[in-house]
Amino acid sequence: MFYRCKICLTPNTRPRVTFNNSICNACLNWEEKKKIKWKKREKILKKICNKYRSKKNSFDVIVPGGGGKDSSYVAWMLKNKYNMNPLCVCVQPPLDTDIGKKNLDNFVNSGFNLIEIKPNRIITKEIAKNAFIKYGNPQLDWLFAIHASPIRIAIEYNIPFIMWGEEAESEYGGSNDLKNKTGFDLNHIQKYYRSNIDIKKLLSKKKYNNSDLYWLTLPEKNLFSKSKIYATHWSYYEKWDEHLHLKFAKKYCGLQTTKKNTSGAYNNFSHLDQKMYLLHMYLAYLKFGFGRATTDASIDIRAGKLSRKKGIKLVRELDHLFPII
Repeated sequence: MFYRCKICLTPNTRPRVTFNNSICNACLNWEEKKKIKWKKREKILKKICNKYRSKKNSFDVIVPGGGGKDSSYVAWMLKNKYNMNPLCVCVQPPLDTDIGKKNLDNFVNSGFNLIEIKPNRIITKEIAKNAFIKYGNPQLDWLFAIHASPIRIAIEYNIPFIMWGEEAESEYGGSNDLKNKTGFDLNHIQKYYRSNIDIKKLLSKKKYNNSDLYWLTLPEKNLFSKSKIYATHWSYYEKWDEHLHLKFAKKYCGLQTTKKNTSGAYNNFSHLDQKMYLLHMYLAYLKFGFGRATTDASIDIRAGKLSRKKGIKLVRELDHLFPII
């Protein structure tokens, strides 16, 4: 039976979500965060930054991102508040947009160093096509790359500190395995963000070599362990606040929003960098019964930015819409 959280709108069909008294774990986690002593968490962050900060003012932390509000905020805070020297890593998204390219340029122009990764397009197209057919996930190639590439760069440049944004599982209604943990490893990425899918099975045999898959595959575990990389999420140290990030990114990093909402969305600031996300969320609607409006509304309801009644109205209006680009 399909049902939704009685606080937000997260449905019981969302992968790995759990419920207690008809309340999803994302809402339960949100309430728990009200009791967290964030100043103590910040002290932990300061100790970590002190440990990894370069004495030669060279790069000392990798920040994955693509010029959007969240990664811009994390990079800005690390550089300007915690005196770190971030090297940002972006993977070009499938069907990237003009405003996404502009925002990436604006981010760099605001004072950041960035490496943009563009994996072999012949390979990624085949992976995307086969993942669409087999799993209903047309951006699986990109999802693989956004986790693998920052780690690859960290190893190549000998930067043993990676700061991702939010820990998405517990934040939005998934596994709680990392809810109260500062770091994570390759097993977590493979299990939750890659669903234990073997990317090589989405390619024709003898059509690729290791270099073609370099930016899409995780390094060997012994290499990751040897590199002593400390990977963590910003949301452990500070309460995750997308609206705060938006204000910062617009003020300090030149982030631009659209005049018209993208297909299926009721806001003009999220996921502006690519068009494939629209299809990704429409397929989520077909597979699980919820789409982009449900996801965004649930976040805003928890944050007190939207009433549940208004959220239900938006979901009924938008979730089922076929994406138009």
